[in-house]
Amino acid sequence: MTTRKTALLISAMALLASAGWAEAKTVCYVTAADSHAYATPANKALEARAKELGIEVLGLSQNFDVQTGTEQLNTCIARKADGIILWPLDPQAYIPALARAQQANIPAILINSPMSDQAKPFIKSFTGPDVYEEGKMAADSLNTALKGEGAVIVIAGQAGNGTTIGRVGGFVDHLKKLGSKIEVLDTVNADFDQQKALVASRDLITRFGDKINGVYANDDTMARGFIDAWKEANPGKPTPPIVGINGQKDAFESIKSGEMYSTIVQSPDEDGKLAINTMAEILDGKDVKDRIPIPLTVVTKENVETTKPAF
Repeated sequence: MTTRKTALLISAMALLASAGWAEAKTVCYVTAADSHAYATPANKALEARAKELGIEVLGLSQNFDVQTGTEQLNTCIARKADGIILWPLDPQAYIPALARAQQANIPAILINSPMSDQAKPFIKSFTGPDVYEEGKMAADSLNTALKGEGAVIVIAGQAGNGTTIGRVGGFVDHLKKLGSKIEVLDTVNADFDQQKALVASRDLITRFGDKINGVYANDDTMARGFIDAWKEANPGKPTPPIVGINGQKDAFESIKSGEMYSTIVQSPDEDGKLAINTMAEILDGKDVKDRIPIPLTVVTKENVETTKPAF
């Protein structure tokens, strides 16, 4: 009987091993924030997919504070995680910690936001949207809306953030490449926050008023902040063409009502799933590409009824 039980146990362990469950892997996930319109669904999608893969996730939130994030990376290393997924808020600040992770033989990847080229030797891959391409797409969209001329304001995300740098840089560079006559009146940071965008927009509207022919917001949340400020200052007056990013349901409704011109859809679900799927392949000993993007779609009145919001 003992021999039979031992044989059954060995057989069960073999089945578990063949299914990838022999040793549960722990991935340390340092996310941008817990509570945020985009980060929250991305986090949930990553954790749900990790559960399907049999991967344990140690979730840590920077709450948009870079110093907190660098300390959390040290926690990941001390906990001897099998892998690290980092949502970077700064192009360079995490490099020393990523180097220490590499020395500890802990593979690391980036999700959603890029870092500088100096970080490349210390990461296996970067998954998520091409933020520079999003800036170019936004430039094309606003240039079309304004027929190549006019004055616009840019409501940017967090200063120094890789996503902000890419989305603003792509926009400005592409306008020049297009030979557009669009002038940028001012660029302000609102930290991807609706309330901060509202406050910043009030000031911009006070300073520039009717000179504002268009708006480029680094995400739909901040676009909503501008819309609210515009309605306060100009009740009953149509908003200038506004281009946002993320493809939120609210942005879709604003496009239908004419309050926004366009948004660029990027799915937080796809963002989260792609990151954990990539890390799972790395933990399985597979080679992965150093850049794995998610799809992007420009949505205007022409296709808003036939396109699904990102969240």
